Amino acid sequence: MPLQLTLPEPDPNLARSVETNPLHLREWLIALPAGNVMEAGRMLLDALSTLNRIKLEAEDRVKLLDEYQNSLEMLTGAFESAYASPGLPMKDSARQAAQLALNLWLEMTLGWKQALMDKVEKKFSFFTSSKMVPLLMQSVLYCFWRTYQVCMRLFQPLPVGLWAEIHQIFRYAVENKFLDERKSENPKEKASRSIATLYKQILLLALADPQRFSGPELDKIIEIIEGYASYAHFQSVSKLNSSAGFFLIELDLDRPPQFVGNRSLDHLTGQCLLFDTIELAKKLHKAESNVELKVPLAHDRQKVQMWLELLRRVIRQWSISPQRLYQRIPADASVEVVLGLPFSVLQLNGGIPLRPSLGGSDVSTSFKSLDSSELQPIPWQVINESPGGYAILARELPSEQAKPGEIVAIRAASDAGWMVASIRWLQQRHDGATEMGLQVMSAKAIPVLVRPLGNGETKYQAALLLPSIVALKQSQRVVAAKGCYTPMREFSVIDSHGEETKLRSAKLVEQQMGYDLFEYTTD
Repeated sequence: MPLQLTLPEPDPNLARSVETNPLHLREWLIALPAGNVMEAGRMLLDALSTLNRIKLEAEDRVKLLDEYQNSLEMLTGAFESAYASPGLPMKDSARQAAQLALNLWLEMTLGWKQALMDKVEKKFSFFTSSKMVPLLMQSVLYCFWRTYQVCMRLFQPLPVGLWAEIHQIFRYAVENKFLDERKSENPKEKASRSIATLYKQILLLALADPQRFSGPELDKIIEIIEGYASYAHFQSVSKLNSSAGFFLIELDLDRPPQFVGNRSLDHLTGQCLLFDTIELAKKLHKAESNVELKVPLAHDRQKVQMWLELLRRVIRQWSISPQRLYQRIPADASVEVVLGLPFSVLQLNGGIPLRPSLGGSDVSTSFKSLDSSELQPIPWQVINESPGGYAILARELPSEQAKPGEIVAIRAASDAGWMVASIRWLQQRHDGATEMGLQVMSAKAIPVLVRPLGNGETKYQAALLLPSIVALKQSQRVVAAKGCYTPMREFSVIDSHGEETKLRSAKLVEQQMGYDLFEYTTD
């Protein structure tokens, strides 16, 4: 199968604007204003874009691309700091920095694709060698991997057409037995990993469903992927014997892998492959057991517990991807939303702050500082809905307020009751709008304050009691600030009347960036 990669049209008028001497280029790159990442990035992008639109021998282009990529790698840390954002919509400065970083990696990818296509087209020439082809393919896939990471920071999918090209590169590597080719033999050099390993990393990132995770969580997921990707394998579709741990890759389509589930594979007409994560899951379960042993003795128990819960979440994603229980139905309606656990508690209590009977001195400062006058529900447009949740959209939001793994209060009409939901995924659209997926947790949540007992001086914090749901065999639960949960921990609970009761944590249901959800008992 011949490679068909999208490339820019050459412009002969740009030839005089390009520095083609690697030594001079290096000097120019060293002189870039490293203290101003945006200015340095724009200068780098302009120069790289010009290079990608002139004709040049592949060997000469590669020498220049190596210099550009070294400089881009050195700017990565500054870019990540510039576009770090706790939520959506991103501030203009952060969004511009992320878009510039994305454009740089896309342009870097174009450069390597141009060099690759030049070598592929001359592969059978008497005067040229094909040894460079697999190394160029490896460079293209690595740039796709870096591009995907920036897209995920932007809460955006890969641009249209990129999945098709990622699959093409892999398919061509299989046909030409290039899968194990790498730039160096040093396994610690992440930019030098084999074509097969880089392709696995990209697939695993897609299957992790990155729009469900916040920035710090994504850092850990990438760490897990880069440490364990080699334990995933490719299998023929004919070898499917169980749906768990198998994902379908359709190599001739522009889309990521899909969980096999109960779908029939008999109708498949294109070239397909199975992605087998069974051994990967076993390795991760072993890592999970090791982390579990460390939790009781950990100095920073909260950090270790977060790492453990993150491991469990990606194991589920890479074993049996969560499936929607209810079919989503398109809707043309609006809802009101209050973002964040403290504000949701305040809204459910009618805008009146909860107070212990002894006064406000024992209440967390973050909750005491909430101003009910700022409690203005935000209107969102419903995209689709089901009995279990909503997909909603808003065009004008306060910056960085919508965060994955946060609690929200939502109601369908001004006279309806407030429900409590969790933000399951976020997506930032190119037109600036924000999309959000919500899973409803309870329609009868009770606003309270909770304070852990027997652990020195602690403050009351906003929390929600979720009554049991007999029909779903769901026990009574607590939604509390992240880090509250430890097994068998006792809490003082203050209700809206200022009355105190006690409860004891039982089983952790889930831990997100914005909350702990756990079952409790009152005996």
